[in-house]
Formats: sequence, structure tokens, C-alpha cells
Amino acid sequence: MSSTWRNHRMLVPPFFKSDEERVRIPATRFFDQMYVVGDEVCACFILDTADGYVLIDCLETDERSEKIIEQGFKDLGFDMKDLKAIVVTHGHGDHYGNADHFKEKYGTKIYFGAVDYELAKNPPAGMPFRPATFEVDHFIEDGEVLSFGETNIRCVLTPGHTDGCFSFIIDVTDEGEAHKMALWGGSGIIPESDPFVYYESLRKFSAICDAEGVDGEISTHPCLDNGVERFAVVRNIVDGVRNPFVLGRENYHYYESQFYELAYQHGVPKP
Repeated sequence: MSSTWRNHRMLVPPFFKSDEERVRIPATRFFDQMYVVGDEVCACFILDTADGYVLIDCLETDERSEKIIEQGFKDLGFDMKDLKAIVVTHGHGDHYGNADHFKEKYGTKIYFGAVDYELAKNPPAGMPFRPATFEVDHFIEDGEVLSFGETNIRCVLTPGHTDGCFSFIIDVTDEGEAHKMALWGGSGIIPESDPFVYYESLRKFSAICDAEGVDGEISTHPCLDNGVERFAVVRNIVDGVRNPFVLGRENYHYYESQFYELAYQHGVPKP
């Protein structure tokens, strides 16, 4: 088993760093059709599909995040007018971001779960994010497969972090070789979370990932999965070095086990 994963457990994330202190991630292609923009705390993913570009999550509810995404598109040589969809994992502002900006400016369609859309419009007191004001074009359903050209995103309802959180399994290729990336939609257990529901959702998602043959993962919080370091490897990779986001099925399950440990730490009995 990779020493990287054996040494990695749920790290204390640098969520409280100032914008200036955060480590930025240069816009990076790390699969044939998948790119990342953002920083160590919050990132989003661009899928290049035959139907246009698809954004998975949308960073935070500030102008800085808009600029990071638009500059990322520019750095990659992409036209923002071809951003066709934003698919949101859950109803926290560091995931839905300023989706309304892209909807209004570029006509981008927004895909969101119905339950967490209500949360986004009415965030709990103390949440440091602007409430969502955009209209949703498509409400995601549990088990639905969103198809954009040849790229498929399987949507799995995984409540616990929030009541309507979704996790995704995304089909990608690496130099033409097919892989399936898992995106666990709500990493942490926060005061509003139900750890027992979180645990049951994790078991559900684990079983689906196993059946689907998931062999890698991505996180919209790169500080939780050594993402900053692995994106740097990709930018400097040479022939013969394996893509660090392709873990293999065994190592994917090892990565996933940190979330089980988190549930146990919050009172869920170990089986």
C-alpha cells in the first residue's frame, strides 16, 4: 500500500487561513478531460465534454472566487462562453459559490439537489456565506446519471454532512485508459451534521463505488487528500510515472476509511 496513503489521515484543514495565506493551485489538467482550479482549501473541477465545459462545484461566494475560475479558464485557453453547466455537491457556500454570476453572464445551467437548494437559500446563522439567489435549472435525483457528451456523472444522495448532500462518481480517462473517480460530497461532520446518517450514507456510497469499480478519488477540499502535492506531481510528471489520482481499488478503500474513522470519532459504534 502506498506510503502516501498510509501516512495520511483526516488532516486538520487550513480552513481558517486568510486568502493571502492559502496555497493557490495553478489551473491543472490531471485527466484527459478533467482540470482543477482553486486553492488548498477550496477547489472545483472542470470537465471538458462534447457538450461544453461542466464545472463541479463553484468555489466560494465572493468576487475572488469568480476571478479564480475565470482566470483558470483563460490560463487553460478555454472560452467561458462554453461553460454549459455547474453541478453542485451540497448547499454550503464554499460549494455553490457565485453560480448566479456564471448563469447571468454566460447562460450556464445549474444542477443542484432540491433539499440542499433550500439550505443554500436559507443558510444557518453564523455561516460565512452569501445565501443563494439563483434559480436551479435541473434538480438532481438519487441514482441519476448526468451525461454531457461522452462524460457521465453518477449522482448518489449521501445525507449526513447536510440533509441533501450528493456524492458523485465521474468517468474519466488517463491517456485513453478508463477510470472512475469518486467525489465524496460532504467531507466533514459539523455541528449541523448527523454522524449516524453520515455513516449510513458512507456505507451506501462505498457499496456503489465497489460495484462501479471506482479506482480513484478527487476532493473539492484539496487539503484533505494531499491534493496540492499531487497536482504538483501531475504538472511535472514524466513518462512511466503513474497518475497519483489513480489509486487502485484497494487504496481507494483505504482513502475512504478516514471518513469511517471520522464517524466513529463522533459516536458511531464500530462494527
